Amino acid sequence: MGSQSEERRLYLPGNAWVLALSAAVWSLGGSIASPYQSVFFHTVGATPIFIGLLMAVSSALTALAQLVGGYVADRWGRKKVIVVFSFVSAASAWVYIFIDRYQLLILPVMLASVAGIYGPAFSALLSESMKPELRAKGVASFTLVSSLPSVFCPYIGGFLMTRFGTLPGLRIAYFVSGLLGVIGVSYRAVRLEETYAGNGVTREGRLRDIILDTVNSYVEAAKQMSSGARRLLAYSLTASAGSGMTASYASLYVIETLQVQAQFYGLLTNMAGIVNIIFLFASTALVKRAGLRKTAIYASLSVPVGQFIFVRSKGMNDLATWTVLGAAGSAFLGPSIAALQADLTPKEARGRLMALFSFFPLVLAIPAQILGGYLYENVNPLAPFLASLPIFVLAAAILVGIKEPESVSG
Repeated sequence: MGSQSEERRLYLPGNAWVLALSAAVWSLGGSIASPYQSVFFHTVGATPIFIGLLMAVSSALTALAQLVGGYVADRWGRKKVIVVFSFVSAASAWVYIFIDRYQLLILPVMLASVAGIYGPAFSALLSESMKPELRAKGVASFTLVSSLPSVFCPYIGGFLMTRFGTLPGLRIAYFVSGLLGVIGVSYRAVRLEETYAGNGVTREGRLRDIILDTVNSYVEAAKQMSSGARRLLAYSLTASAGSGMTASYASLYVIETLQVQAQFYGLLTNMAGIVNIIFLFASTALVKRAGLRKTAIYASLSVPVGQFIFVRSKGMNDLATWTVLGAAGSAFLGPSIAALQADLTPKEARGRLMALFSFFPLVLAIPAQILGGYLYENVNPLAPFLASLPIFVLAAAILVGIKEPESVSG
């Protein structure tokens, strides 16, 4: 009885709680607007091809920001870069309020992408705040606390669109997103503590010297990747190609092609949040019994199955099935993959290796996003979703070759 109670208990020590609570406040606003981003783009005049190009630019800039962020996280420490660029990311939502034509969309997209510099430091600090053997449970706890308050917020976004019109409603949503983001990040700035002071400053000198130092440091970090980490990177690359083709177009397809009202799409997103939360601690129990590797493999199989259901969807019942399966799979997949990444990377190189786990998938997502926009507009709105099916199957197959890791120190 005691062990069952222990399994259900949250595990968020110190910094992990600060990050989770600040993310929870931020996500209250973000969840009102973010599910409808492609709808906003389309409403101000962007075509599916332009949306794909825009997302490709975002991926390219975010990929470069991840490299810089990983280098800074290992050289200068975690906290400073997290705080500064969290503020930049939160405030970028306010730029959308002033967008009245699609050409200007590049401004908030670029700003949010550059702010991705804090990503590797965030991932590293969150992992370092937890005991290695409890990281999967910690990530599940973080996801629960950070997402639970915003479960019903997507419906609010859909309601605002229905009540005030698509464009005015989403401008209100983006204002709230920026406001709550700044509030959440302010709490993060005050309460967050450093976990790794850095392994030295960069070489002083010309820009060329600094770039060479950065490249050399990444080469050094890459040499420390185990075979399991390389296979996990291959999985991330493959899955990124599939999601790159489809992620930007799901809400657009459901609202524009299937003619589902925005507020009902919001309800589907609400349902996804509830299901994800319900299964989060089941994921902890599965990791404990089956191990990280098997949990990740089982969960990854839900992605192609869910995509198959989506392409056959005719109405709300089919979409609800797709939503439930996707949310449940995400609850199992997210914590297990995050824990695998941490367990397979040494602390002194973790910031840079976390950056590589983001950089290469983002680079591969660039052509996938462009291709997805082309297929959606010039072939068939379902084409990118169909094309992603074999890619997601291949991604799941890659995970099979990973051995159960032994946690590294730190």
